[in-house]
Amino acid sequence: MSVKIGIVLGSIREGRAGEAVAKWVLENAQNRNDENVTYEIVDLKSFDLPFLGLAPNESQGAAIKKWSETMASFDGYVLVTPEYNHVVPGALQNAFQFLQPEVANKALAFVGYGWLGAARGIVGFRAHLAYQQIAMTQQQINLSFPTDFENVMTPQQAFKPGAWHDQELNTLFTQLLGWSKALKALRDGQIK
Repeated sequence: MSVKIGIVLGSIREGRAGEAVAKWVLENAQNRNDENVTYEIVDLKSFDLPFLGLAPNESQGAAIKKWSETMASFDGYVLVTPEYNHVVPGALQNAFQFLQPEVANKALAFVGYGWLGAARGIVGFRAHLAYQQIAMTQQQINLSFPTDFENVMTPQQAFKPGAWHDQELNTLFTQLLGWSKALKALRDGQIK
């Protein structure tokens, strides 16, 4: 069974640290050499999504369609997110409001970054995503500005994750792939 995992970069902010984090997640995923598993970064910033409830213009309508098709093409997700004011970014929350059948009965894992590793934002977003029938892994990664980044308050910030995250990330992928494969079998009618 082949499985496709999207690594969703959930921040659209200029100068975001998330690009380095998403690349780190992708590199570690590919280094696992999981058989019949492909990984791809999905950058939320590349979708011009309107606020849910506003009438989209033509390009935004196309962006909604592209977002829906992109997310539907995956069997599971790693959500790379910062925390702003104790919640995940508004653009990320808004983007998931456009989804329901695209993500239902699929698995998701969190990699958060921020002063407290986005832990508070992830807790709140877990409750939101549960109503979209998304299965979430127990293991999550919480990357902290003080311990996993250098020069965090400057544009020259450097992402230097602690080695202790390697085992956490391995556990995260093991859980995510287990759920993704089981749920794909369910969606494909192999499990009744």
